[in-house]
Amino acid sequence: MLALLCGCGDVATAPSPAPAVEDSSPLQGGLGSLDAIGQAVVDGLNNRDEAALSALLLTEPDFKGRLFAVLANHPNAAQMGPDLLWDMQRRGGADELARALERFGGQDLRYVGLEPERVEVGPGVRFHRRPLLVVDERRGERRKLQVLGSIVEHLPSGSFKLITYRFRD
Repeated sequence: MLALLCGCGDVATAPSPAPAVEDSSPLQGGLGSLDAIGQAVVDGLNNRDEAALSALLLTEPDFKGRLFAVLANHPNAAQMGPDLLWDMQRRGGADELARALERFGGQDLRYVGLEPERVEVGPGVRFHRRPLLVVDERRGERRKLQVLGSIVEHLPSGSFKLITYRFRD
């Protein structure tokens, strides 16, 4: 079901941007770069800080309001509406975050970079799909963690937020 939302499946043609997407105010709690998101994820994992990691996610008002038209990129997702999709997204993301914390939490990782699988531009946004979180482990071994779903970059404001966590081994 989440494949209908946020680019987890095939991308449909996006509608014209809603005026809210073009609003130049930053996303609530948005960070200023992909690297800021990546560093914050690593800090949250190192500290086993579920609250800090959850704060990196899109807020309910941004998800349901100003970005819903570009996030619900499939007709079925749009028909389901923002309330149901928000609930599904949050529950699924919380499960994925718990798995990531269980596997990588408290490991003293060092942030190196993010490597998106692909980048897609939509009306007023840029999606960084399935980025690999590149880290160095305590022993110096470099790893590419698959713990992130997609990151949205709000182009008018230059702010970044995580759409969801997606743990893959």
